[in-house]
Amino acid sequence: MLRYKRHVQSFTEAEIAEKLKMAAALRGEGKRVYEIARVLGVTDTTYYNWLKRAERPQRSGDAELRRLRRENAQLRRAVKSLAGLAEAAQS
Repeated sequence: MLRYKRHVQSFTEAEIAEKLKMAAALRGEGKRVYEIARVLGVTDTTYYNWLKRAERPQRSGDAELRRLRRENAQLRRAVKSLAGLAEAAQS
């Protein structure tokens, strides 16, 4: 049995961004998804995966989220300790 290797073409992030801009223009013209994918030279599935990836927050957003969670934890500890001091003062 013969096995054929599929050629998997990979695009850089810059190429994907450029193709998504082109796709947005084609969507504005009323083109259908399969037509857009054919113009881009990819499958419908690849096009949808690119769209999904583009909607996700960027890595810098992850760092910001971690910073905010750390700050929130510090503030919760501070509030808890102040509440304990206020309780001790009332006693």
